[in-house]
Amino acid sequence: MLCPTCGNVIAHDARFCPRCGAQIGSQSQPSFPAQPAPVYGVPFIDSSTRVSRHIQTLGMLWLIYAAVRFVTKLAGLFFLHGFFGHHGANHWIFGSGPFSNDWMAALWPIALTSLVVSVALCVLTGYALATRQPWGRVFGIIFGILALFHPFLGTALGIYTLWVLAPTASGVEYVALSQSAART
Repeated sequence: MLCPTCGNVIAHDARFCPRCGAQIGSQSQPSFPAQPAPVYGVPFIDSSTRVSRHIQTLGMLWLIYAAVRFVTKLAGLFFLHGFFGHHGANHWIFGSGPFSNDWMAALWPIALTSLVVSVALCVLTGYALATRQPWGRVFGIIFGILALFHPFLGTALGIYTLWVLAPTASGVEYVALSQSAART
């Protein structure tokens, strides 16, 4: 529920706003959020509850996406080891050169670093959104844009993340949500 005077997020059963002190009224009266004036002739679309409805789902989806990325990248590492690894006396059929085992061995640190960094950033983004950290919206937008380049699941998650977090009205609501989460 939002305070009709200042727009602060307040508890449903609160009688006074903790920010401005305005009396909320009795429980039987429905309270409606104050709608700001249209900006530059653009009509106001009430999206004051859109972020609060989707933020928990978005955080959980980022954590699931981290698990999926971990499993797929780990499977890729095992494939890389099975296909290009040294298996006793059997060496890669091309011997030395650009497709030799020595060159492919240099991919291990890059692939492992990619696995650790990408999964850690996805987990961090999911945690920040689920716990409504003040920096979570910024992380969500940045990594939502980067997720667009990972076909199917990443693209869908990136579009959903940007739809929830990118609009200016979403930023105002996210700040209110993170401030109310910090107070509790």
